[in-house]
Amino acid sequence: MFIRRTENNWFAKWWLGVDKVVLFAVLTLIIFGILIQFAASPYQARRMNLSDEYHFVKNISMYVLPGIFGMILVSSMKLKTIRKLTVISFIPSCLLLIITLFFSKAKGANRWINFGIIKIQPSEFLKPIFAIIIAMILVRIKDLHDKIRVIEKNNKIKKRNTMYPTVLEVINFIPMVFYNIYFFIRKKQRIKKELSEIENLEKRKNRYISLLIYIFVFICILLIAQPDVGMTVTFSIIFLSEIFVAGISWILVFALLGLGGFGLLLAYEFLPHFTHRVNQFLTNDNYQLRKALDAIKESNFLFGGHTNNLKTVVPDIHTDFIFAAVIEEVGPILSILIIMVFLTLITYMLYKLKSKKDSFVIFSGIGIISYVVFQIMFNLSSTLGIIPTKGTTLPFISYGGSSFISSCFAIGIILSLLQDQNLRR
Repeated sequence: MFIRRTENNWFAKWWLGVDKVVLFAVLTLIIFGILIQFAASPYQARRMNLSDEYHFVKNISMYVLPGIFGMILVSSMKLKTIRKLTVISFIPSCLLLIITLFFSKAKGANRWINFGIIKIQPSEFLKPIFAIIIAMILVRIKDLHDKIRVIEKNNKIKKRNTMYPTVLEVINFIPMVFYNIYFFIRKKQRIKKELSEIENLEKRKNRYISLLIYIFVFICILLIAQPDVGMTVTFSIIFLSEIFVAGISWILVFALLGLGGFGLLLAYEFLPHFTHRVNQFLTNDNYQLRKALDAIKESNFLFGGHTNNLKTVVPDIHTDFIFAAVIEEVGPILSILIIMVFLTLITYMLYKLKSKKDSFVIFSGIGIISYVVFQIMFNLSSTLGIIPTKGTTLPFISYGGSSFISSCFAIGIILSLLQDQNLRR
């Protein structure tokens, strides 16, 4: 597409500034996702006795254009605008998360709100919002921490410079006594003032740390109440990745990981749906997983099996086990190419993020990338039987309107973070 740099319209500015590698990688995944839904979802429609076998294809197609438009719109926004919209949408998103608790359960959890025409999963939309909110608070904490360190450093430097008497002070000892008394009093007053300022900054910093913890705990409680262990882990990944990049100590990281492990043990003990999933994994008693692995084994190495064995027997083939359908349809070699697209996309985004100096850009970027990586790894690992199965979608490939729109918004934010903000002035 030939667009001159002298052009001043909105699209020209966006096109010249947007990262083409990320954009085309995501569009490639979206196109492939639609194609694989054409192959896999009709079997699910027949299994559910729907009159239109392309029901799920049409449904997901309804979200494609709004999702892509939303991605472009968000990627064209200034970071200041994204921060404002995030703050505005945070409380309504949390309220929607609370409302889900009053709807009937599906697959063991209250995750969706049914509006009749469409169903939405509020926790999906909350993921990028949560990543931005945590990044904003961490930036405030970091700024206050840096101010405290600057005051302390300057105070130490002045102490060292006045620690030993000068030659002039020794020679003029008696006259200087009165000056030293005056200097000592002034120095005490200055140190007292600086200590008071440090104390105020520490209080503000501790308030932001408390806010950070309260938000995280509050959302985790709402997710566990659904209960949705997988989404709770996803939000924990966002939180841990951002505070780790912000400079948290390794001891605290391991302590939080240990606390998370203890939380999973409690979930196994008190959440029947989660217990059932884990027991299925430990006893190899998961029908869908066994069929998925059989189809992968039987698939032609290069071009796929084309047996349709998997698609006809696995209920969640268009969502949780979509990658198994990919292998059955196109074969392991082409399936690995899809993984390579994901790997290239993630590596490239991290590489571009590494060159950024803005703390907000780094924190929020890492938060979003971390949960995208987690979703990819979790979905692929559960499909291959490495970990227990859980309803985690494969971004842009699995069926799911809320997941698709949320992923588009997340990539839109990443595209905005990677752009040179000076080009938008």
